[in-house]
Parts: sequence; C-alpha cells; structure tokens
Amino acid sequence: MFKDIAVLLPVDRPAGALIECAASVAGLFEAHLDGIACVYQAMNPVMIAPEAAAVVMSAQYQTGIDHAAIVLDQFEIATRRLGIPHDAASTFDVSYAATRTVTEMARLHDLNILAQPDRSNPSQTDFLSEAVLFGSGRPMLMIPYIHRGPFKSDRVLICWDGGAPAARAVHDAMPFLRRATTIDVVTINENEDTASEVSSTALITHLARHDLPARPHRITANSSNIHNAILSLAADNDTDLIVMGGYGHSRLREFILGGTTRGMLESLTIPAMISH
Repeated sequence: MFKDIAVLLPVDRPAGALIECAASVAGLFEAHLDGIACVYQAMNPVMIAPEAAAVVMSAQYQTGIDHAAIVLDQFEIATRRLGIPHDAASTFDVSYAATRTVTEMARLHDLNILAQPDRSNPSQTDFLSEAVLFGSGRPMLMIPYIHRGPFKSDRVLICWDGGAPAARAVHDAMPFLRRATTIDVVTINENEDTASEVSSTALITHLARHDLPARPHRITANSSNIHNAILSLAADNDTDLIVMGGYGHSRLREFILGGTTRGMLESLTIPAMISH
C-alpha cells in the first residue's frame, strides 16, 4: 500500500496540474504527500570569474527561492483544501548535487510522482526522471504534461516481457491493480504456442491467485515501433494507467534509457507507473 508519497515539483514550468494529480493519488490511499520543489543553479560558480561569482550566485539563489516558494504555496493550498497530510521542502544546488539529494529523498517513499518532460517547454528538471528511476529503487509515476484533472486507475494496462523490471513493476503496482476494474496485459511478438515460465499466460495465472482477473493482448510490432503499438492499444482500451518496467543500459556510472522506454516516456498521453 502507498502510505508515503512524494511529488517532485519543477519551479520553471506550471505545476498546478501535477499538484492536483498527485494530491488525488494521495487521497486514494489516505497517504502522506511530500512536495519537493527542485531548484537548480544554472551554472557552477567555479566556472565564473571570482568577482562575478558572488553576484551570480546571489541572483540565482533568490530567483530559485522565489519560484520554489510560489510552487510550494500552491502545493500547501491544494493539500490543505483536500485534507491530505503533507510536508514541503525544496532543494537548491548545482545539478549533480541537487539530483543526488532528490534521488536519496525518493528512496524513502513508496511512490514518487514526476512530470513528463515536455520537449517544447524544456525544464531544468527534465533529466530527474531517469535519475529517480535508476537511482531510487522505488517506483515512479510519470504524469503526462497534457494531463488535467484527478488521477484514475480504473483501467490498467500492464506491459509484460517477462523481464525483471516488468516483474518489479507488477509487484509495485499492486495497490493500483487492486483498485482497478479492468486489467489488460500486453505482450509484443509473444509466441502463444511456446511455453514459458514468464509468459503472459503465467502472469495472468499469478494475478488470478491475487483475485485480479486480467485479459491478454498479444500484438506484433518491429523494435522501433513498440511504444507506438502499446500506446495505440492503450487508447483503444481507454486505459487510465500503464504499468511498465523501465529498461536501460549502463554507460560508465550513468544509466541510459533503452529505446522502447525512452519512446514511451516521450510519447505518453496517460500516466505510467514505471519500475526498474
């Protein structure tokens, strides 16, 4: 059960819709909601001439504090109005240190809610979703930037490939699945006649043992079009929530999103709960 939830709030783009959605998720589970305003220094003072560093730092600091205060006021008003137990905090540092701090904070929440990056309106926090996904060890609920209104999870679509991230996502999504009225399981290019310990049939049997009936959808797609095929099925089924594993590969000390995962996150039109 989700009892301790965090929403990571950007301060350089509108946050009202994200706050409303996060508050509705907390309300569903009678959970505590932490609002974390993420503020980043635009540049490292080490890279600036010493005589200018103090001026730049002071201006950045004040601007960041002002923007964070506005967003956290919005958060306070919304959560008080809905009677949701809450706390608020802000971070301010150069990007690497601030991201590390937020990722560490995310590790002690049952669910972390973030806004989908909007390529037409870039934010300093756009890379935060990858950091939280790969660094927190906790599930992430990504809310599309076009989303408006309260969160719903009546119709859930599970993206299944038998991998460890997908299995973790199913486990992490159990609080949502228990509230769902319809659960769909989609596999891509699965051979129905080939027995497997981690087939969609095996997953549906597992869910049935939790009193969660689900129906399978086996679709075909080439590797470059998997995300579009999934999102098309979600639209056809009026899906409220996608559940999926977040895949990536390591490059030195970083994790880089895999192609299908990146395609999904860039093209989302409905909320997605993602685990790694």
